[in-house]
Amino acid sequence: ESGSHPYKADRIIGREWAQAGESFITKEMLGTRIGNEVVNVVDDPTIENSYGFYKYDNEGVKARRKYLINKGLINEFLHNRETAYYMGIKSNGSSRSVNYDRESIVRMSNTFMLPGKYSEEELIEDIKLGIYMKNFMEWNIDDKRINQKYVGAESYLIKNGEIKEPVIRPVIEITTPQLYSAVDAVANNTEYHAGNCGKGEPMQPIPVWFGGPSIRLRKIRLGN
Repeated sequence: ESGSHPYKADRIIGREWAQAGESFITKEMLGTRIGNEVVNVVDDPTIENSYGFYKYDNEGVKARRKYLINKGLINEFLHNRETAYYMGIKSNGSSRSVNYDRESIVRMSNTFMLPGKYSEEELIEDIKLGIYMKNFMEWNIDDKRINQKYVGAESYLIKNGEIKEPVIRPVIEITTPQLYSAVDAVANNTEYHAGNCGKGEPMQPIPVWFGGPSIRLRKIRLGN
């Protein structure tokens, strides 16, 4: 939600206001810092056998990997031909529709954070006091994709680099820039989840992947 939707160019220029909402990102923010330099987020439709795989988008543009966040900097938006023309560039092949009788619109494909160089164990062993949130049971985010909340499901206390007793429903409330800026280390594991991205009027649910590696956040506030 925070790594793909706010980077859709039609949302950025205001074409989604009446349906899915706006984006906190503007076209003037290209090249500005949104996170730590270890953060790299991509949208990649070229992964074969994935839910979001395609070779060409529905406007005939060849698919390629898009680096939405590159070393912590806002690097690229998702475009179709119309939004690319509006911003004075070429489409990067992000236009999709569910059927021939539906409008082709800007969509995500497979969106994920790229893995880093550390094992998950190395991320944990350097923590004196923290929480290991293995998965979550609840989340929400506003229509600009900036203010968000996550409630942990399976979670544990970390003390002196060791995983200890379970923690009941830890809560993270944070903004998107704060989230990516708090990342100080990224693991070398990767996990994808299959799902559907809903967009359009009438609705066009489209298959996608999302996911990424384990990450470590520093100096954030937790509640329960």
